[in-house]
Amino acid sequence: SEQRYTFKNTNRIYLGNTGLNLYLHAYGTYGSPHRANFHDDMFLYGLGYNFTGNGYWFKPFFAKRYTDQTYYTGDNGYVLGWVAGYSFSLGSEKFSVTNWNEYEFDRDASYAAGNGGKDGINGAVALWWNATPHLTAGVQYRYADNKLGESFLQDGIIYSIKYLF
Repeated sequence: SEQRYTFKNTNRIYLGNTGLNLYLHAYGTYGSPHRANFHDDMFLYGLGYNFTGNGYWFKPFFAKRYTDQTYYTGDNGYVLGWVAGYSFSLGSEKFSVTNWNEYEFDRDASYAAGNGGKDGINGAVALWWNATPHLTAGVQYRYADNKLGESFLQDGIIYSIKYLF
């Protein structure tokens, strides 16, 4: 069986009170597919914007992509993405629906040849129950297509319980 380990760090450096921000993102996946070492590090740098309103947020970004992978290293196209959410109540219970999505395009031809093509998609949609100010439970549908070194749809359901300290 194959195990992979992943980290992700997303940063937004706000440019005053404009809603505009510098978007920085680092992502790494490490594992041993086919009994060989494997890594896929992605670094994004670009611009984002924050839209917020009564119970909702939408934070799109556009970024240049640099990849350091087992089989390719260099500039590697662009990413258009977002995080979004909406908070609401049903009776006295508090919920939120969230979505994050990343669409990669214009990948380098040599990278694309081994990673499902010139574009790919990666994201999740989730429903969260904010049971208390410290405890949240949720279910997520996670998806990736032509991503993470694979040329097919990868998807699954993730059940989570989170505690906020």
